[in-house]
Parts: sequence; C-alpha cells; structure tokens
Amino acid sequence: MLSPLLNGVATQDIAMDSVILPEVFERLRQATAKEPAVLVELCRDYLEEARGALAQLQDAFLVKDAKAFRERAHYLKGSSLMIGAKRLSQCCATLERMGRDCDFRGAGPMLEYTMTALREVEAQLTEQVGPAVVPAEGSAA
Repeated sequence: MLSPLLNGVATQDIAMDSVILPEVFERLRQATAKEPAVLVELCRDYLEEARGALAQLQDAFLVKDAKAFRERAHYLKGSSLMIGAKRLSQCCATLERMGRDCDFRGAGPMLEYTMTALREVEAQLTEQVGPAVVPAEGSAA
C-alpha cells in the first residue's frame, strides 16, 4: 500500500482504496465480453503506453521541461481514468499541476509514488485478466 505522505508532497487527495474502480473495469469487461482477447489487448496496450509515458515523465523531470512534463502527465491521467485506475490518475493530476506551475519541488518522490501506483495497477490487471496483459520486458519503460 502506498504511503499517504512523501517527503512533504501532499498526497491526502490520492485515494487509498481500490487500485482499479470496479464499476469502470466491469463496463470494459462487458463491452468486450464477446471477444475477451480484446480486453487483454486493451489492458496490455494501456500498460505499455503507461510505462512509456512514465519514462517520458522521468526524462522531462530530469531536464525540467515543464511543458513535456505536464503533457505526459495529462496523457497518462486520461488513459488511466479510462481503465479505472483512479489512484494512478490522481497521481498524474498532481504531476500535471506541477508541470503547469513549473514547480518541480516534490516531483521526484511523486514520480516514485506514481511508479508504485502503476505497478499496483499492473498487478491488479494481471489478477483480473491474466498474465497476458503484461507487456514484454523492456517495452516502453
């Protein structure tokens, strides 16, 4: 479980409940019920893209590129909402604000927190859909 405070970064708004919102994921499952392989592919594509976006966020942080940082955080926030990864989306909203405000104080710990949230999403998707959702090693991140 994730810590509610990281080196002074306020994380009280980040939900500590379900990793993936059941009602959102159930709608995805129902929408792909006739073709279960589509759900597997959708989840695998999401995880691969999320890994890539997180790697790009880290790169933008290293060079303090606020625009790229904000854009990648915004992208990952939206795609995470679509799959029901509420906590990960909330982490990204915090990162997006940091980029928008050009304020990288606390971004390092927040990126670590976000990586942990993504690992938790991956674990829950693996549990719910199966190991085929995990992208190949070395993909994107």
